[in-house]
Amino acid sequence: MLFSEPEKGAKRPAIFIDRDGVINERRPGDYVLDWSQFVFVPGIREALKQLATLGLPLIVISNQAAVGKGLLDPADLEQITSDMYQALAADGTFLTAAYYCPHRSDENCPCRKPKPALLLGAADDFNIDLSRSVFIGDSDTDEQAARAAGCAPVLFGRDLGLQPKPLPDVRTVQRSTDLFAVVANCLRTAEHVESAS
Repeated sequence: MLFSEPEKGAKRPAIFIDRDGVINERRPGDYVLDWSQFVFVPGIREALKQLATLGLPLIVISNQAAVGKGLLDPADLEQITSDMYQALAADGTFLTAAYYCPHRSDENCPCRKPKPALLLGAADDFNIDLSRSVFIGDSDTDEQAARAAGCAPVLFGRDLGLQPKPLPDVRTVQRSTDLFAVVANCLRTAEHVESAS
């Protein structure tokens, strides 16, 4: 299933992706503060390459409170992002954009997930139909942000079996090798619902 280029002015779906825990391994009790600490989740590079074949925008949506806590300089976050882009581009996977919330949770800003402002901003910037889009995350805040923005949540990660059960209509994926099939099915379902309405 390849999504064709939309007609001029027409909105199209996108694939939103959380960063920590989905693209790179989380650092328990710590943050990725340098590219040397950025470790890709096993199999995710191949999964992202497959997702890229759908021809949709691939947009990273991530909380990065280390900036607000003074642990990570914004320029260093930009450098880590640039290195991530380059590593994925070497695979033939081109990310469309990355949106970060640099604030601490106590700052109560509208861009910090589970609030949807980053998704809404990306949708405005890239003319995206959120109701036909998917957000791949690894936590309940990702699921809540997806719902608040009106797109389908997909929870991904090896530790999903250890977390409280998500709602029945949330698709879950534990292995990178299964991610493409689940996301493609999600997008198909959203297209079907849209065309039926």
